[in-house]
Amino acid sequence: MTSRRSRAVEAARDNSCNASTSAEPSHIPREASPPACRRHSILKGICVSGAVSLLLVAGLVVVLEWRLRRREAHIVQNTRGKNGEIVSAALASLHTYEHGKGARLQPDVDVIIRNHQLSRRDIRVQTNSLGFRDHEIPAKKAPNEFRVLVLGDSITCGDYLEADEVWVERAAFHLSKAFPSRLIEMINAGVGDIGIREEIDILREKGLQTHPDVVLLAFYVNDSRPPFGFPAELGGRGWLRRHSLLAETLYKQFKLRQWIREQGKDRFGWFTRVDDFDWANDPAAFRELAHRARFDWGAGWEQEAWPDVDAQLDALAALARAHGFRVAVVAFPVSFQVEAKFLEDEPQRKVRDKAQALGFAFHDLLPGLRLHASERLFFDHCHPVAAANDMIGKDVADFLARTFLNPPPVP
Repeated sequence: MTSRRSRAVEAARDNSCNASTSAEPSHIPREASPPACRRHSILKGICVSGAVSLLLVAGLVVVLEWRLRRREAHIVQNTRGKNGEIVSAALASLHTYEHGKGARLQPDVDVIIRNHQLSRRDIRVQTNSLGFRDHEIPAKKAPNEFRVLVLGDSITCGDYLEADEVWVERAAFHLSKAFPSRLIEMINAGVGDIGIREEIDILREKGLQTHPDVVLLAFYVNDSRPPFGFPAELGGRGWLRRHSLLAETLYKQFKLRQWIREQGKDRFGWFTRVDDFDWANDPAAFRELAHRARFDWGAGWEQEAWPDVDAQLDALAALARAHGFRVAVVAFPVSFQVEAKFLEDEPQRKVRDKAQALGFAFHDLLPGLRLHASERLFFDHCHPVAAANDMIGKDVADFLARTFLNPPPVP
């Protein structure tokens, strides 16, 4: 009886299946491709997955952009909101680059360098119509004015500090304090990543228009070297690089790695070798480190560096005779000279001898800075911190006072 009941159930099931299949049109094959609903479901899944992936990528890009803007150095226009906050987002430029001439500051800019790589501060940089980091200079000097045009590199430009913290303005401050009846004007014509040749070119191009009483050349030990060769800003930005720090950073890193492979390896190899030498205690080790850094600050110890320095100082002397200004040379040291337990000043002595032979006033900052060797004086191997900038400004002011303004010296 049980078997008859099972056969009846199976027969009923077969009849149900036959009934359902008989409702389908007879001309559609039973074994056709997946139904339309299944194809639609697959396509929908692909679209959803793609949209989710795009959203994740976009979110990652936004997060990376936000983190970079909070942590990495970049330049934006100085545009402020109601509460004084910086509201600019598009990347701006501070420098121009011309083949064969090196860098110049763009004229009439007002920008903020955010998270400067040295000071880690937001720094405002303004330039005048001559492209100098200074206010607009009147063409005509006041009767009681003492005007000094300062030529130099990134140490002088000081774009890692506010303008009134840089040694140029500190010297003007100390001179003004010592000579209240005189109008002291010290014009900052410094530009990062240039050497003495470019500094004299800037004097010819724009500096002579300021009619200085004194041209002060801030000489650093690598001034014989041509510019770095890899600009801090890469021009020709498209829309994406103007508006995305992530895109700009990736592009710059790619170009920097390419540049280092082609020509920069020798120049920066010394960075990783500093701890290999007992440079602070051993003069021979110091000179070996200087030789390793011969494409940078060590150039001052290389004999082949000096003919070009001498030629540029000769050119400066000729300009002084033609335009009636006096010349002062102030020698800036590398941090290793300041921190060494012995005096190693060969580059300073060489530039002193040449400067004095040409009738220039000369001042060496090394002895004064060595008195403070136990203090933190530099951000890196050459750029002084704010307190050291004030020390240097005071030292330079005293030098200018006793050399050009006569007693009393700066107190």
